[in-house]
Amino acid sequence: MGSDTAAIPLADLEAGVKNATKVTINSLDSSPSDRPVLGRRQTTNSVLVPKEGKSLLDSDSDEDTLTKVGNFLWKIHSANVLTRYAMYILPFAITLSIPLILTATIWKDKTADGIRLFGLFVWIEALWFALWVCKLCAQAVPFIFQATCGLISSGIRKYSLVLTALEIPISLFLWSIVAYTTTPVICKFGTQEACSDTSNTWLATFQTVWKAGIIVAAIFLVEKLVVQLISVHYHRKQYFVKIKESKRLIRLLDLLYDASRALFPEYCREFIDEDADIQGNTLTEVREAMAKAGMDTKVFRGMGRARDQMTAAVGAMLSDVTGKDLGSTTSAHAIVLEALESEKASKALARRLWLSFVGQGRDVLLKTDLLEVLGESRATEAEDMFHELDRDANGDVSLEEMELLILGMGEERKNRAKSLSDISHVIGVLDNLLSFVVLIAIAFIYATFFSKTFAAKTTQLWTTFTGLAFAIGGTVSEFLSCVMFIFVKHPYDVGDRVNINDKHLVVTRISLMYSVFRRVDSDTTVQIPHNVASTFWIENVSRSKSMHEQYNFSVCAGTSNADILALRAELEKFLTSADNKRDYLPDVDIELIGLGDLKQLDLRVTIKYKSNFANVRHSIRRNRFMCELLAAMRRIPIAPPGGSAPALGDPANPSYSVAVSDLEALGLRAKHAEEAEGKKLFPTGASLASLLHTEGVSSAFELPLERVASVVAETGRRGSDVRLRRSGESMRISREVRPVVHGQVGYLQTPAAR
Repeated sequence: MGSDTAAIPLADLEAGVKNATKVTINSLDSSPSDRPVLGRRQTTNSVLVPKEGKSLLDSDSDEDTLTKVGNFLWKIHSANVLTRYAMYILPFAITLSIPLILTATIWKDKTADGIRLFGLFVWIEALWFALWVCKLCAQAVPFIFQATCGLISSGIRKYSLVLTALEIPISLFLWSIVAYTTTPVICKFGTQEACSDTSNTWLATFQTVWKAGIIVAAIFLVEKLVVQLISVHYHRKQYFVKIKESKRLIRLLDLLYDASRALFPEYCREFIDEDADIQGNTLTEVREAMAKAGMDTKVFRGMGRARDQMTAAVGAMLSDVTGKDLGSTTSAHAIVLEALESEKASKALARRLWLSFVGQGRDVLLKTDLLEVLGESRATEAEDMFHELDRDANGDVSLEEMELLILGMGEERKNRAKSLSDISHVIGVLDNLLSFVVLIAIAFIYATFFSKTFAAKTTQLWTTFTGLAFAIGGTVSEFLSCVMFIFVKHPYDVGDRVNINDKHLVVTRISLMYSVFRRVDSDTTVQIPHNVASTFWIENVSRSKSMHEQYNFSVCAGTSNADILALRAELEKFLTSADNKRDYLPDVDIELIGLGDLKQLDLRVTIKYKSNFANVRHSIRRNRFMCELLAAMRRIPIAPPGGSAPALGDPANPSYSVAVSDLEALGLRAKHAEEAEGKKLFPTGASLASLLHTEGVSSAFELPLERVASVVAETGRRGSDVRLRRSGESMRISREVRPVVHGQVGYLQTPAAR
């Protein structure tokens, strides 16, 4: 990392040299071959003091809590609702009062089919006020629902949110009912004969319109209810736990960053470069380029800090003027969120936090470091914080672990935001499609109410729709399959690594009808329709917990059980070593799975990782274990199939040939046959009855058995005569053929060859 200052050895900084005015950290790489990076914290003062009665990791934005802006808006919504609604109601009500007054005074005799127009305008005025009364009732429905149904289930709040989102459909439904029931008010200002006259088509039309409007509003309400239930249920199921965990981790980083700034102020000599990267100074790249050229960059550093301070001052002034908490750009929460947006800032944040808390002379973060900072009174909070940082549960946190944790948090936030955006788009498309279906249904409903001819041909229309259903049945089936796949099955999110048909893929986009993937091996973009993907086995690696892996290999058939146990011991020693216990669990298993046609032993080694295969370090962990497996087999040693002896003809195993006589060759053959016969558990020529005879066998079974034995014996004698005749022919041929023993392989050499 470039700087304009002269480099001072890291040992002087670790030793606490006070007169070091210019410091540059040349490297923070903690590879095993280099010297480990050591911590810089020298104080033991407690700097994190939580609020009374709250844990340090409790977030102010958890469920059932509101922010300051939310509380302010809620007060306006609850306390000034009459004033706010008066601004909406009174202007139009005053406008409607003009024809109302005119029809009551000057035009009081004006009628329509015997009904005074004054009654019509009274009904319209009442209908306008009824609209807002229905809106107030719709706003009160969630509270009534939560107060009554909350006694049954504590998780009823999500459904009250659904009712809150359905305020307009509920208002229209209630308003259509009120409009239909208040239509007779118009007749109160007319004669009885005019109201009972069926020729008043406009009054009958009003009643028909609102009668159909009740059905239309009910269908619209059901459609919006279905969409909201899908949305709330989906987000609650897929993202609620993840978002809550993300808030908890960000709250943890906020506290750690506040403590780090208390121990080492911003832009101090120890962390001047890290702070510039964390706070996203736009002049960082220019400063680094000038530093590499050997030019002074103090002016650019001062400009960056002045810009940040001016932004914070303007934000504080606007907060005072507006009375709202607009958030401070210099707060720990704002800085942490900004740092998580880029990889460079995330690594700088991880280095600052880790180097701030690790004690001098150590290269890992321990629980005692957090206890020294938080104090013994907050031992429980310190333990919770350390548990969040120590994901592999090995008792310490390295700089590499801290970097991977913060980088993973930033990547997860980006993927979740992209996934939420895609799902919101999917829900919007689904809502539009269902709204189009509702629109068609509304048209048919009004046509049925106002056209007697259309109502008479309903049977014919349903026949047409049935034929159309067969024509578009495949499309409808595909649509329903995709909806079920997304909102019910939902096997993956954006950013997840999945295996489909033995192909390793990464999800990049989710749409309603298809998903887009990126192949891990070639970075090729792959698009798979959801109705096709629903028929595949989908393995979600990112959602998996700690995973295990198996390796199959073959060894020499002469390998003993002691060698296999020794191999297991060597592998356990490797997995539990200080350099590897962060990545592997100490459990290892070696299983004999086959004998390989009696020529080899087929073994299977199973190891368990502390994370899943979506981790970027999986290939490194796998390569390291494979190399150790091969090295351990060479140390024991365990030979490959066929043995480890040198090949025939090798200087260590030369080949040779020896000539023997006919009689010696025959004697060697006979001796070998005799030794092979002696090794048999059941020698050739033994009586079958003697082999199968068992005490307690009935005479009814012994007689057939003896007959079978006699037949076998007779067959054996005939076979012996044949073998004797063949042996005589072999003796005659052997006189003409000279046997030769060549190394370990015997072959015959003919007289012509001699």
